[in-house]
Amino acid sequence: MHELDLRGIDLNLLLLLNALIEQRNVTWAADRMHMSQPAMSRALARIRKLMNDPILVRGGDGLMPTPRAIALHPQLKRLLNDITHLISDVPFSPQLLTGCITLAATDHEMIVFLPKLMSLITQDAPQLDVMVIPLFNIAAECLHDGSIDLAFGVAQATLPSYLCQELLYKDTYITLMRRQHPAGNCLSVEQFSTLNHVQVTAVGNSGGSAVDIALDKLGLHRRIVLQLPSFITAFAVVAASDLVVTLPASIAQRYAIQSDLVAIATPIDCPPINHISIWSRVRDADPANQWLRKLVREVASRVES
Repeated sequence: MHELDLRGIDLNLLLLLNALIEQRNVTWAADRMHMSQPAMSRALARIRKLMNDPILVRGGDGLMPTPRAIALHPQLKRLLNDITHLISDVPFSPQLLTGCITLAATDHEMIVFLPKLMSLITQDAPQLDVMVIPLFNIAAECLHDGSIDLAFGVAQATLPSYLCQELLYKDTYITLMRRQHPAGNCLSVEQFSTLNHVQVTAVGNSGGSAVDIALDKLGLHRRIVLQLPSFITAFAVVAASDLVVTLPASIAQRYAIQSDLVAIATPIDCPPINHISIWSRVRDADPANQWLRKLVREVASRVES
């Protein structure tokens, strides 16, 4: 195999390559790197020659990275991060952090984590901004390349090898209903299955939940009258009707009293809900990401479920 001579390569091209892949636009990449658009176009031509790959090609929505560009991007991010730490002699301090971090979370995790997490972030890193986006299937791709710093979700399947995860806390289910509900506040599993239910589909998937799977094993079925993407709306609907909703205790108990709802034990045996944080291996050794995960761990230790 021919050995590559690094002395003949401008390593600054790696920085420009990263900007091009992330921005998917030559002009935007040039602005990010504080250079002119023609200069970035010339750099792209050099990168294409070096990599023997187009890197960016025309697509339906403008420029799109090639399969090779997508494959090398996580390794490129890790390499640039390692170089930064290698030559930096300034100890990490969250007080010096600027810019914006991106979190991906379900409605549930936003409610449970965000208030206390933001309090800690603004204390430790007052110059740092935070963007929170909904956790949908596309988040896994964004986590892969490191454009999302941290995601929160429920452990449901084995994650790809390029992602890391940490168990934050375990949760259980409880059922909420309005006061003076005709069913009373102590239900058998048969009675539970005959009620009209609200289901919160927090991640945009209306497939069978753990509750429905447990009922199916007993040969029972419940009617889901209303599916919603929002917990807050579910509380309002249940308070004004004879519908009931079964939710993780960590969020249900927070709002039962203020929504004037009664919390009762869910009369079926469901496995615990494992709430996890997820991040890219690209960011695993990043001190800023480690600091963020430490704050999340601190908030999770206080969650009541």
